[in-house]
Amino acid sequence: MRLHKTPRIPKPAKRRGASPIAFWLTFSFLFLFYFIHPWFILAQEEPPQFKPKHEISVTLKLIQVYVTDSKGQPLTDLEKEDFEVFDNGQRKNLTEFEKHLHSFLLPPESEKASEIATRETEPASRKFFLFFDFVYNNPKGLRATRKAALHFLDNIIQANDEIGIITYSLEGGLAVREYLSRDHGKIRRFVEAIGLKDYQGSVENLEARYWQQATEENPLDVSQRGGVGAGIWSKPEKDPIMDSPNVSEEMKRAFMTSENRVQALTFLREMTKLSKALGYLPGIKHLILFSSGIPYSLIYGIQTEDKSGGTWRQDWGQTQLQYYLDDMQKAISHANLVVYAFDTEDSVARINQDLRLTGILTLGKIADYSGGKYFGNIHNYTRGLEEVQKITGCYYVLGYYVDAQWDGQYHEVKVRVNRPKTRVYAQKGYFNPKPFKDLTALEKQLHLVDLCLSEKPLLQEPLALESGGFSFYEKGKENLILWTRLVREEMAKLAGNKLELLFVIFDKEDSIAALERRKIKLSSLPETEAGTVYFSPPFELPAGTYRGRVVMRNLDTGRSALGSSDLALGSEQPGELALGLPALLTAGQISEHDNSPLFFPPGWNRYALVSPRLKTGTEEFYALLTCSSPAGHSPELEFKSVLIQSRDGRAETIGSELQPLSSRHEAGRLSCLVRLKTRPLEPGLYHIYFHTTDKTTGARAARSLSLTVTD
Repeated sequence: MRLHKTPRIPKPAKRRGASPIAFWLTFSFLFLFYFIHPWFILAQEEPPQFKPKHEISVTLKLIQVYVTDSKGQPLTDLEKEDFEVFDNGQRKNLTEFEKHLHSFLLPPESEKASEIATRETEPASRKFFLFFDFVYNNPKGLRATRKAALHFLDNIIQANDEIGIITYSLEGGLAVREYLSRDHGKIRRFVEAIGLKDYQGSVENLEARYWQQATEENPLDVSQRGGVGAGIWSKPEKDPIMDSPNVSEEMKRAFMTSENRVQALTFLREMTKLSKALGYLPGIKHLILFSSGIPYSLIYGIQTEDKSGGTWRQDWGQTQLQYYLDDMQKAISHANLVVYAFDTEDSVARINQDLRLTGILTLGKIADYSGGKYFGNIHNYTRGLEEVQKITGCYYVLGYYVDAQWDGQYHEVKVRVNRPKTRVYAQKGYFNPKPFKDLTALEKQLHLVDLCLSEKPLLQEPLALESGGFSFYEKGKENLILWTRLVREEMAKLAGNKLELLFVIFDKEDSIAALERRKIKLSSLPETEAGTVYFSPPFELPAGTYRGRVVMRNLDTGRSALGSSDLALGSEQPGELALGLPALLTAGQISEHDNSPLFFPPGWNRYALVSPRLKTGTEEFYALLTCSSPAGHSPELEFKSVLIQSRDGRAETIGSELQPLSSRHEAGRLSCLVRLKTRPLEPGLYHIYFHTTDKTTGARAARSLSLTVTD
């Protein structure tokens, strides 16, 4: 077997103000995806004499490192020469180095602060996950947890920090309740709801709706489980074993140990899966873990003297639990998750207790392996969180080249600093990537969450989908329809025939307002440049602002395309004239259509639906307008429009002419295709205001549409 190794990529020249790390993050991903991914390899024409079974390529590996002195103060003056990195025991040549220093660590109004501020790179944001463990916890610890989390939100996080929420409970298992977000108010509402009321996060909302579409089943809604921490406060029913007088104490102890082992195994296994999934998010993630931990003796056993019998009890623990703990630690390290464990157990109750019977050693082991730290008393959360603030306020990024293979193998990483009395916080290792088809269901789900919820998806650079939305009124209530155009030649870049199409609508809280999923085969798309326009079913939604997402995803490779639009719906208009959100069209190639609305006017399909963007110089475009009217009334409608350009903070009216072309009238609704003519449009932002008047009653309605004109 011959191994093909591509030559090392030459280091590009730096542009002024550009970060080499950011450049390589983007370039490495694109390089890996297009030149290593199995579907691309199969597509290449190889010479007959050379057909390698495995491909190896060179890519840049980035490690984020925190360094403190013996007093826990971050070291801010280290240079590349102060670091040594070993990957699987082999010392690596550091080719990239960056120092990031948050401004809150700088002494105010000092010469040193000014000097550092001008020399170092200010980090854009930090990524934190608040992890609430409702199983290995207690009521008193949970109350302190809630206070600590609120203090963290009020005093530690910065405006640009991204926060997510993870929970673990008996009923809900391990779940990402909120994805990384800068909407700190949404995170606060979740924390305030702990133990008080039901709360469903946007991630689990998306997951439940997705699987309902995928399996055509109605999954158990999280809100039906009793809310956050359900089961922790409820009184257990009578246990046939533990409450029976006929069962010996030894049997009861064995039963309890067995139950605890199952719970520990479940936690370790699920945390491993989640960590591997989070590993696909670039950069370091800080995990603030609120838990009392799995008892150390449950995993590694305990050897104590049995005073009643004068012998020693020899319990060497559970090999299976030890294996899963080791696997979880590797997954956490690979994910660049730094764990800061806040012990929620009552420290007073532990005074005379063997530490091996508690979770102290387990929490400390997990935190230390990840490069984080253990904090022993949740009630001292103020001091602990301030230390987290210091540690995360300054970090270094070290980069070196590795031979990247898609085999999922684990690499051990060691980072040394050539300074005495220092402590280094860095990931202990990482896994090589795997093809999308080999990812777990959780990893694929996180991939979808990232696509739908991120302002800019982190896990990949999706292709662009042209998409948009429009609305109509039905019995006084507004209904929203999303659409997207799929062109076979473009979708072929997703490299596969097994595709899924998702229409997702988020409200202003980033909760799922509506979701529709369907499967599509690439071979079913026509071989035309205009492609096919797909429509979602109508979604009846209350007044408010919404974000529409259209996702096309290859279920074998994970390659995706994404379209996004911002939409605003009005209030109910029962028995009144109401104008729906217009759709924009242009003259051009005629597309085929799938599931198009029946109420569209004749001839509309001679034009092309477009997102609210037009090309510079456009003089003519079209709009679909839908009006509702009181039942039993046949309105005589007159349409007018006003086109306004926003320029330098001023509004300038642009002369335009509206001409109705065709219409369709049915009970309570009239749809109309109109043409707008204007002077050649210059680049910029425009607003179109549509007005309609019923000549028979004098009733009026209006709606606006924003559009962008670009070259």
